[in-house]
Amino acid sequence: MSEKDEALQHLSEIKSVLVDKDAFFPYNYNALIVWGVIGMIMTLFMGMLLKSSILTGTVFSLVMMSVGFVIEGFLVKQVNQKYDIDDCTKRQRFISTMFTMLTIFSIALSALLAKYDLIVLAYLVWLFACAIGYFSIGFVLNLSIFTKSAYLKIAVSVLLLISSYFVTDLGSLNSPFFYLVQSVTFVLLGILPIMIGRKLKEEL
Repeated sequence: MSEKDEALQHLSEIKSVLVDKDAFFPYNYNALIVWGVIGMIMTLFMGMLLKSSILTGTVFSLVMMSVGFVIEGFLVKQVNQKYDIDDCTKRQRFISTMFTMLTIFSIALSALLAKYDLIVLAYLVWLFACAIGYFSIGFVLNLSIFTKSAYLKIAVSVLLLISSYFVTDLGSLNSPFFYLVQSVTFVLLGILPIMIGRKLKEEL
């Protein structure tokens, strides 16, 4: 980013704070890296834990997501203090509320799918839910990289869902289809957010 672009960005941020602080959306892109790490951990262990015990898998998902929300809240609070924002803006509340609802829905639906031994589909639920979240962030922040990432996740999750129709055992953790879904989820919910976070940090 050139000095001119950086100056214009700072002026735009100052204008946003002064004109409509509630509509302003400061964000710490380190949170994306945190979510990427959490995504990789959940992708590797969620299926195994849900298979062994629905309660254990559910608690694991709940703990991991809670850790993510706490860390993200701390990082966002640091950014807000930079702009003299004491609480959080309306857009921040909207995004956090949406992700909280998507998380609760995904955890509950994953437990239900595990009950009927449909472990593979739980990964697709998380993939699609995260896509909706990324789409909302892309809209609020007006960042095409989030929107494109959301479209990619949606397309892949729908394609894999259609493919699952032809798979006889969606509860096996040793099938080629499970490894395919797990690998794709690992990339899209783990590696991709880290890459996006690093890219946006470099641009800033």
